[in-house]
Amino acid sequence: MLWGALVHAAQVPNFPGEISIGQMRCVLNGFGLRKKFVVDVYYGALYVAEKSSDAPTIIQADKAKGIVMHFVYKEVEASKLVETWKEGFEKTAPNPSAALKSRLETFMGYFTEPVKKGEEIRLLYEPGVGTHVMIKGHEKGVVPGADFMQALWGIFLGDKPASEALKKGMLGQS
Repeated sequence: MLWGALVHAAQVPNFPGEISIGQMRCVLNGFGLRKKFVVDVYYGALYVAEKSSDAPTIIQADKAKGIVMHFVYKEVEASKLVETWKEGFEKTAPNPSAALKSRLETFMGYFTEPVKKGEEIRLLYEPGVGTHVMIKGHEKGVVPGADFMQALWGIFLGDKPASEALKKGMLGQS
């Protein structure tokens, strides 16, 4: 029993206390584990300009913020990532405008290869620029618009999050 706890604890990534997004410094707000059934998939960390446990305020704020997803599962196929994003966007933007729908599709189009254990996805929102999408250390593109950012952040922090435990961790409540 103890060995299992030690192995599990060893997988927790060492998230930095702050990151830079454009010219802004954002602090680690909190992090949590995303599980799918009984499988540990990734740890997600939330970075914000000012610490907060108020999810709606974080989602709506047109301020620099970031999410770092550090994968601990052996491999997540690109098709599974896209399927998960689609499910999330159906909850956070059920009736998107044509322009937003196009940007959602652009975003999902960045996920063309599997993400393996130890690799990261970074979603970094820079006001006035958009959401930088970095996969395995490479920027795939920037998706403009605060409306897109709000739909994306809603997947993690909204009323129907992908994972309640992950949301609580990111909000510093666990």
